[in-house]
Amino acid sequence: MPRLYCLLFLLLAWPFGAFCGTVKGRVTDARTGEPLAGSVVYLKGTTHNSLAGLDGSFTLHEVPAGEYELVGQLLGYTPTSQRLSVAATSAVLTFDLHLLDKSQALNEVTVRGQLNPEDDHAARRTEQIAPSVVNVVSARAIQVSPDITVANVLQRVSGVTLERSTNGDGRYAILRGMDKRYNYTLVNGIKIPSPDPYNRYVPLDIFPADLLQRLEVTKALTPSMEGDAIGGVVNMVMKDAPAERQLTGQLGTGYGQLFLNRSFQSFDKNQIQQKSPADRLGSNYQATPSDFPWLSFTRKAPAPNLLGNLTFGSRFGKEQRLGVLLASSYQNTTRGSDGYFYDLGIDINNQPRIKTLRVQQYSTQQLRAGLNAKLDYHLNEHNILRFYGVYLHLDELQTRAETDTTYKLPARPDVDVLLRSRYQRQGIASGTLQGQHEAGRWLATWSLVYSRATNNVPDLAEQPLKLTSSGNRYQDASRIWLDNTDQDKALYLNLTHHLTEKLDLSAGGLYRDKDRTNRFLSYQLRASGQPAADEANIRSETYTVFNPLGIYVGANNYTAHEKIAAGYGQFRFTHNALEVLGGVRAEHTDQGYLTSLPRTEAAYRGRQQYLDVLPSLHFRYALSKQQNLRLSYFSSISRPSYFEITPYNNSGSVTDTYAEAGNPYLKRTQAANFDLRYEFFGPGNDQIMAGLFYKNIKNPIEYALVTLPNTTVTVYQPNNFGTATNYGFEWVGVKFWGSVGLSTNYTFTLSDISSPKKRNTLVNGTVVGEEVTQKRPLQGQSKHVANVSLLYKDMGNGLDVQLAYVYTGARIVQVNSFVGLDYWQRAQSQLDFSAEKRLTKAEARYGLTAYVKVQNLLNTPYQVDVRAANPYGAGSYPYPHQTHADRLAVANQTYGAYYLLGLRFKL
Repeated sequence: MPRLYCLLFLLLAWPFGAFCGTVKGRVTDARTGEPLAGSVVYLKGTTHNSLAGLDGSFTLHEVPAGEYELVGQLLGYTPTSQRLSVAATSAVLTFDLHLLDKSQALNEVTVRGQLNPEDDHAARRTEQIAPSVVNVVSARAIQVSPDITVANVLQRVSGVTLERSTNGDGRYAILRGMDKRYNYTLVNGIKIPSPDPYNRYVPLDIFPADLLQRLEVTKALTPSMEGDAIGGVVNMVMKDAPAERQLTGQLGTGYGQLFLNRSFQSFDKNQIQQKSPADRLGSNYQATPSDFPWLSFTRKAPAPNLLGNLTFGSRFGKEQRLGVLLASSYQNTTRGSDGYFYDLGIDINNQPRIKTLRVQQYSTQQLRAGLNAKLDYHLNEHNILRFYGVYLHLDELQTRAETDTTYKLPARPDVDVLLRSRYQRQGIASGTLQGQHEAGRWLATWSLVYSRATNNVPDLAEQPLKLTSSGNRYQDASRIWLDNTDQDKALYLNLTHHLTEKLDLSAGGLYRDKDRTNRFLSYQLRASGQPAADEANIRSETYTVFNPLGIYVGANNYTAHEKIAAGYGQFRFTHNALEVLGGVRAEHTDQGYLTSLPRTEAAYRGRQQYLDVLPSLHFRYALSKQQNLRLSYFSSISRPSYFEITPYNNSGSVTDTYAEAGNPYLKRTQAANFDLRYEFFGPGNDQIMAGLFYKNIKNPIEYALVTLPNTTVTVYQPNNFGTATNYGFEWVGVKFWGSVGLSTNYTFTLSDISSPKKRNTLVNGTVVGEEVTQKRPLQGQSKHVANVSLLYKDMGNGLDVQLAYVYTGARIVQVNSFVGLDYWQRAQSQLDFSAEKRLTKAEARYGLTAYVKVQNLLNTPYQVDVRAANPYGAGSYPYPHQTHADRLAVANQTYGAYYLLGLRFKL
């Protein structure tokens, strides 16, 4: 009987199975053959639909017998269709769809620029055909990552580590172990000035990541690129006009774990004195205590964070000659940290000794805004005009609550209670007008650029109270106003001649005129010296103004210029699978400054001029359509900041610990760089890159704690340290198994530099500083850097999940003037998570997506040690946080996890 039931079931089920079939295939770009992930494929007039996977593949199951029209479509491409017939005996039918980019109507150069520009496949294609060693992160990869700023996105790139702010956010990139000074930053291929008050490198946390079309990291310079980068170049390509009208945006909110455990301390920025008494009332005005009102601080739970962006893009006109893209971003976030820092001294036995313990709490509100405008107009098929405009702004309101314990063993220590208010406003504005003109075998491009970066810190103030055994007293205080402006005017010109089918010749140059002004004004307020009348209210203290006219610290008030004139010649030769690009670049630097120091001071003004000739040569051999072998050589430099070569003197405003001093005798750094890399580009996002690099560096610049000649004063100062080498191995591997993928990269780096250090010796009972040479790694270089991301991408259901792990090995963060006492940051492991889910159907014209991002799941701390025997032993009283006998803990900061969720829409 059971056999009969089975036979009846098979007979009934057979017709249904026989009259259904499976339709599968791949969707690709009709011009390049690249797979088009995310394409919508459906049978017209039915409910059968699918979303193409990472390799462009799609499958439609259980299609009844009949005649159909198979349609494929993707934003930016012209929909295509194909007739098909599912017969009663059909099992699996295969049909490939080839979509034509809508921008095919434009010229070839534009096609390359607009080929699905925000997709991962476009990023892989850019890496594959680039003339040198490049890594690219697409807008889509940025969107689904856990990151919201460009700096944090960069940590996902092979060989890149971050230098973080006191909030735990990434601020500067270190490429291949080369400190941030050895890199430069571009926006749309144009160098921008920095709002940083001390250096030429750009703080990358000012850039919202959602304004980008892609992020490029170039690690081998070509002759057409500016030559002042040894580590590499970060290029932020901003969003461009799409092939068809598009309106997208997002709105999100979030909260920091840190402020679930403690309150957020803040002040009202409207109470800040934006202008100093001298600026408001004239340079001869005698300031009084009433000109320096004290701020009121509050402690409360911060409001939830708010993040949003809006982007509109379209092409206009009968032939769509005009392209317009307008994008905006806004982020209002609260961040912070809890930690401590030990001030150290050195005893007569070269042992580190604890002088002061500083326990700190930072509470920071960041208001980050960005605007991006890109216009392009095609005069005809041979002539294009473009305009790029970018405006970025970051307001940072930071409160630092600090307790300083100055040890006076065996006597009772003094304790300082300090509350600092800091309101910093940074901005970057840049406008670029470009032209592209073709005439036969000739191509000319030009750019006119005006950029301006500003930094303003008004009324930097600290409220100090000292607790002693003889009574608690308010201490002397300073009120500081500082601001700087960095302005660039530049002209770029490039000319290319397509000499033959195999050979292109190029020549060009640039001229940049950079000016900087820096102002620093300080007032000193003197306390009465009497016991505090009210320890909870600093207004109860009677202060007097020690310098009512203010102090314009000479070297901190200066104007500077930097004029760069550069020219290059370049060839690009292709023959079958071989491509060779090479040439030479010459750059002339004219750099100088004028301070407000008295003219009797030897370094009241200074100037440097030098010429650098920088050759480079790059080979790319296509082993197959999917494989490249690259070999590169380039020569490059790194100029000192014009602030660094002034004889400035600051009382610890950068390090929050040590006084700083400039070095008018600082030289530029020069380097010879070599790269060898193998590349494999598989289906979808599958990828392998493996390479070696080597750098020989002359006169590297590093900051070190040094004792000024003929004094006992220790300062944090830039210096040249002989020669150095930097070499290592890089790996990138991405592999998908269906919807599950694994993305990995690893960089092994070694470097060494020999620099002079001091060591105390006793001579006839007197301590004498002996100079010795110590070999060590470069400052900022980690031996091991790794990224591992577990990915899940379900294109059909619109689900994208990422668990991202970053490992940064130990590295030197400060070079000490005494042998063996450098400050080492411990190795860090950071874990982040992100996920997004499409809430609308794949074929719908309008889209809505929900997302969540979680940063720093492990609450990874920032920890710094001196790798010397702990003279106090582990757990010694009264020094907390000393848990190891073989090292002295110097600093520790924790930030907590950061949670963000929101909605993203497309209209």
